[in-house]
Amino acid sequence: MQFRGYGRVLKASEEFIEVEVVNIDEKGVAYAYYNGRKIRVKYGIPGDRVRVRPYIVRKGRRGRVKELWGDIIEVISPGIGRIEPKCKHFGLCGGCRFQNWDYKHQLIYKKRLVEEAFKRYGMDVDVEDPLPSPKEYYYRNRMDYPVGIIDDSPVIGLKMVGRWDVVVPLEECHLMSMESIEIINKIREFMSRRGIPPYNIFTHEGFMRYVVIREGKYTGERLISLVTAVGPFPWLDELIDILKEDATGIIWSINPRITDLSIGSEIRPLYGNDHLNEEISGFKFYIHPNAFFQTNSYQTVNLVSLVRELAEGGDVLVDVYSGVGLFSFSLANKYSRVYGIEIDEYSIYSAGINLKRYKGRNITILEGAAEDMLSKTPDEPDTVIVDPPRPGLSIKVKEHLLSLKPKEIIYVSCNPTTLARDVEKLSECYSLDGAVKPIDMFPQTPHIECVVRLIRKT
Repeated sequence: MQFRGYGRVLKASEEFIEVEVVNIDEKGVAYAYYNGRKIRVKYGIPGDRVRVRPYIVRKGRRGRVKELWGDIIEVISPGIGRIEPKCKHFGLCGGCRFQNWDYKHQLIYKKRLVEEAFKRYGMDVDVEDPLPSPKEYYYRNRMDYPVGIIDDSPVIGLKMVGRWDVVVPLEECHLMSMESIEIINKIREFMSRRGIPPYNIFTHEGFMRYVVIREGKYTGERLISLVTAVGPFPWLDELIDILKEDATGIIWSINPRITDLSIGSEIRPLYGNDHLNEEISGFKFYIHPNAFFQTNSYQTVNLVSLVRELAEGGDVLVDVYSGVGLFSFSLANKYSRVYGIEIDEYSIYSAGINLKRYKGRNITILEGAAEDMLSKTPDEPDTVIVDPPRPGLSIKVKEHLLSLKPKEIIYVSCNPTTLARDVEKLSECYSLDGAVKPIDMFPQTPHIECVVRLIRKT
């Protein structure tokens, strides 16, 4: 069979094709080739011989980019490491990508991902084997469950893979905890019984938008956030009574914007604590409902230990993108003075409370963007820790680092591609000390955290 054009509709007799999966790309998508053309195979495993139904996906501005994709209809012969997925929703829900792949093979893929990211920037570096997560399942400490509607009934779950407008109702999920599914089931039943309407992201009508659950894996705490549109919350006392046995805190988070966000601009405490506490490496961190915290508490312990081991210590530490103070507090006893740089108001608030908890700590929070505050640190740093979001370091931040010239930079990254790009730029003044150290914070997904130590060239 020949494809005459990406836009051509296949006839029924030509619906299925047979391909062998070659590899998985940097986005976690398997691919094969058919008649010399690349076809992306959803949930394929390298070495799979599969029968797929091909179709066209239009991407880019005005849909001008056309990609050939295939849904697996039959696995003729499995690739190495293919296993039966644990969850019944796998392949429909977008929460996991690799549940059908043995964990050790996930880690092999992630190591290759890091190696190839650096090679694209002309660097042939040593990459250690990724540090496995202590838990392959039930490791997440936060899940944001969108609320939707199917056949006029409310549903709560996760977005369908590749869709932003369809919610898959979850009957099970192996990412966070069994209790989290029980909680969303209780809320869904309450909504159905009391006629509480889900928020419609198209018409911007309705009320209930998200249920956000955060868990302190080491404190045993659980915070439930009910995210709604603006308006009265009928039968709220009844819902609190239903949920309070499952939580140490319940809040009402009001999002007045049409933007599809799982956080609100107004928070009303309803029951118990209005925040979460999590304990990492001897420190109990106050976490505001809207503040970021590392998603895998079990592996965060190992991440902090690794950063402590790499940091040389000295007079001044600057912790850029410091958040609630995870690295600032964990490394404070290795330095005379610590400066945390943070712009997010909720993280700053949390860090302030953590400072009050641990009075006398040698930590100062500098409020503002890294681009502005790096040049305003009161003292020249011996060590700078950067833990940026996925886009990595801005050009201005890299320029500041090259100007400040600290003795060492500890770079914590959740994106190997932007890490490699930034290391290549910083190599003007810095050398990579030892191997890149991947640490798997996200089992069952294509994502991988990495830590590197850069030392100033003499």
